[in-house]
Amino acid sequence: MYTFLYMLRNLGRVATNVCRQRRIAFEAIRALASTPLKMPSLSPTMSEGTIVRWLKKEGEEFNPGDALCEIQTDKATITLDTEEEGIVAKILMPDNSTDVKVGKLIAILVEKGDDWKNVEVPKTEEKTSEKKPSETKPVEKEEKQEQPKSDQQQTAQSHHAVGPAARTLLEQYGIELSKIQGTGPHGIIMKSDVQNYIDSNQLKAKSHTQEKKPTKQQTPDKQEKQIKESGGRRYHDIEISSIRRAIAKRLTYSKTNIPHQYISITSNVDQIIKLRKQMISDPKATVKVSVNDFIIKAVAYGLRQVPQMNGVYDDKNGLKLQSTVDISVAVATDNGLITPIVFNADRLSVQDINGQVRQLATKAKEGKLKPNEFQGGSFTISNLGMFGIRSFSAVINPPQIGILAIGQNLLKYSGDDLKTENQLIVTLSYDARACDPQSSALFLQAFRSYMENPTMLITNNKSESILNF
Repeated sequence: MYTFLYMLRNLGRVATNVCRQRRIAFEAIRALASTPLKMPSLSPTMSEGTIVRWLKKEGEEFNPGDALCEIQTDKATITLDTEEEGIVAKILMPDNSTDVKVGKLIAILVEKGDDWKNVEVPKTEEKTSEKKPSETKPVEKEEKQEQPKSDQQQTAQSHHAVGPAARTLLEQYGIELSKIQGTGPHGIIMKSDVQNYIDSNQLKAKSHTQEKKPTKQQTPDKQEKQIKESGGRRYHDIEISSIRRAIAKRLTYSKTNIPHQYISITSNVDQIIKLRKQMISDPKATVKVSVNDFIIKAVAYGLRQVPQMNGVYDDKNGLKLQSTVDISVAVATDNGLITPIVFNADRLSVQDINGQVRQLATKAKEGKLKPNEFQGGSFTISNLGMFGIRSFSAVINPPQIGILAIGQNLLKYSGDDLKTENQLIVTLSYDARACDPQSSALFLQAFRSYMENPTMLITNNKSESILNF
């Protein structure tokens, strides 16, 4: 009897251990079910990006088509959409996280119904996130020794931690920055913080004579040190966006690696101006076309007629001539220059080009361009005529092999009878590795022919390519 009871007790212990092991295995499987969300590559040249803001919070559910966050790439600000459903369990890179490398873990997602609060962060991410706090906890003695050395770093950081209005008050009242506690985002000292300190201590603004004369407490050495740190001038540190850094990198690469050559041509645009007025005055007209729309169409027809200019070049594969004419149009935004694409421009009417350019320019300025709307292109147009620029030379947009710089329409006298005509000067920058002067000249001649005979641009006659694609 005792033997039987002893066997039953052992069986109970075995069953308990099996259930416990199964439960541990089940929890491990649920932990493995979490999906890591890494920084995606949203453009061919993107190596890092900035997480502008998260549109979903931790614990919030998402469905297919929802936007998780906004990411600023080297081209534009793009929303990261998802095609699945689940819950945002953990956000590892908060809002305004800059210089996030492609492939770095930015969040952890789990399926709906899972315990998102107890999700585990991968050990590699825990180690990297724990490095910074551990580094900022040295021994007290070392802190005392390092504090005098970090004065320059603190003053440099203070330019980012204080608003401009607050800094002006600090200088007017001679208040030390360390005495103010910031209540703004990320601890930024606001004007209200300084004003509250002034009111509570009943401080009075310093006069100009007091600012110029050194006080007994302030030694000449400290004055000289402050002048060195500020350079004797007031200035604002402006953070360079990832888009502008990418533009600088690409322009530097283009000017140092691509052998630029330049040729210019002048066109008489009187007929285009006349035709444009007729199209606008038409009661049936639905859009107000511009001269720039005719320029895009003339460039597209010119590329179709001289396809040697319609291509891309890279060091590995050489020259690739494109079968479609996709015109990149330079658009200036607050974050920098971006080139949305008018696809198949040679097969669009002038009115269609007008509608597409307007729509793309609006989306570019609002930061809502999708990657497929600005990646690629076979040729670029940059127009500064509306700013009164007579002529200029543009930098090639790699891997393209040409860019056309458009200047201002100028009213000039021509001929023996000194008749006035509207002249347009354009300058072609082309890659000498892929183009020769003859092909470039033929392209500009074709462009001028279409500009001076604009009726060819509004007919259904498609200019045929000399190459059979």
